[in-house]
Amino acid sequence: MHPPLTLSKHPLCAELVQKLKRCHEVQPWYKKWTGICNQQKWELDKCLKAQKLFKAKINRERGEKYKDRLKRRVLKNEEEE
Repeated sequence: MHPPLTLSKHPLCAELVQKLKRCHEVQPWYKKWTGICNQQKWELDKCLKAQKLFKAKINRERGEKYKDRLKRRVLKNEEEE
Protein backbone atom coordinates (compact mmCIF):
# COMPACT_ATOMS: atom_id res chain seq x y z
CA MET A 1 0.00 0.00 0.00
CA HIS A 2 1.35 3.40 -0.89
CA PRO A 3 0.66 6.78 0.70
CA PRO A 4 -1.71 9.28 -0.93
CA LEU A 5 -0.18 10.14 -4.29
CA THR A 6 0.11 13.90 -4.43
CA LEU A 7 2.84 15.32 -6.62
CA SER A 8 3.76 18.01 -4.09
CA LYS A 9 4.61 15.44 -1.41
CA HIS A 10 6.61 13.18 -3.74
CA PRO A 11 8.70 15.42 -6.00
CA LEU A 12 11.35 12.77 -6.69
CA CYS A 13 8.72 10.28 -7.88
CA ALA A 14 6.37 12.61 -9.76
CA GLU A 15 6.84 10.89 -13.11
CA LEU A 16 6.10 7.44 -11.67
CA VAL A 17 3.06 8.75 -9.81
CA GLN A 18 1.70 10.09 -13.08
CA LYS A 19 2.40 6.77 -14.87
CA LEU A 20 0.48 4.81 -12.23
CA LYS A 21 -2.44 7.24 -12.24
CA ARG A 22 -2.53 7.12 -16.04
CA CYS A 23 -2.57 3.31 -15.96
CA HIS A 24 -5.46 3.36 -13.49
CA GLU A 25 -7.41 5.84 -15.62
CA VAL A 26 -6.96 3.89 -18.87
CA GLN A 27 -7.68 0.39 -17.58
CA PRO A 28 -11.22 -0.81 -16.90
CA TRP A 29 -11.99 -1.44 -13.23
CA TYR A 30 -11.89 -5.24 -13.54
CA LYS A 31 -8.37 -5.22 -15.03
CA LYS A 32 -7.05 -3.05 -12.21
CA TRP A 33 -7.75 -5.88 -9.79
CA THR A 34 -5.97 -8.45 -11.94
CA GLY A 35 -2.60 -6.72 -11.60
CA ILE A 36 -2.32 -4.96 -14.93
CA CYS A 37 -0.67 -1.92 -13.26
CA ASN A 38 1.60 -3.89 -10.92
CA GLN A 39 4.83 -3.03 -12.75
CA GLN A 40 4.15 0.71 -12.39
CA LYS A 41 3.26 0.22 -8.72
CA TRP A 42 6.48 -1.70 -8.02
CA GLU A 43 8.56 1.01 -9.67
CA LEU A 44 6.72 3.65 -7.64
CA ASP A 45 7.21 1.70 -4.41
CA LYS A 46 10.95 1.47 -5.11
CA CYS A 47 11.11 5.21 -5.76
CA LEU A 48 9.09 6.06 -2.63
CA LYS A 49 11.44 3.93 -0.54
CA ALA A 50 14.47 5.75 -1.99
CA GLN A 51 12.78 9.09 -1.32
CA LYS A 52 12.07 8.07 2.28
CA LEU A 53 15.71 7.09 2.82
CA PHE A 54 16.84 10.39 1.28
CA LYS A 55 14.57 12.40 3.56
CA ALA A 56 15.69 10.38 6.59
CA LYS A 57 19.33 11.11 5.77
CA ILE A 58 18.66 14.84 5.50
CA ASN A 59 16.68 14.83 8.76
CA ARG A 60 19.46 12.91 10.51
CA GLU A 61 22.06 15.42 9.34
CA ARG A 62 19.84 18.30 10.42
CA GLY A 63 19.39 16.68 13.85
CA GLU A 64 23.13 16.18 14.28
CA LYS A 65 23.78 19.84 13.48
CA TYR A 66 21.14 20.83 16.03
CA LYS A 67 22.69 18.59 18.70
CA ASP A 68 26.16 20.00 18.03
CA ARG A 69 24.86 23.54 18.27
CA LEU A 70 23.08 22.71 21.54
CA LYS A 71 26.21 21.09 22.99
CA ARG A 72 28.28 24.16 22.13
CA ARG A 73 25.71 26.42 23.77
CA VAL A 74 25.67 24.30 26.94
CA LEU A 75 29.48 24.26 27.11
CA LYS A 76 29.59 28.00 26.59
CA ASN A 77 27.08 28.54 29.41
CA GLU A 78 29.06 26.26 31.73
CA GLU A 79 32.27 28.17 30.99
CA GLU A 80 30.58 31.49 31.78
CA GLU A 81 29.41 30.25 35.16
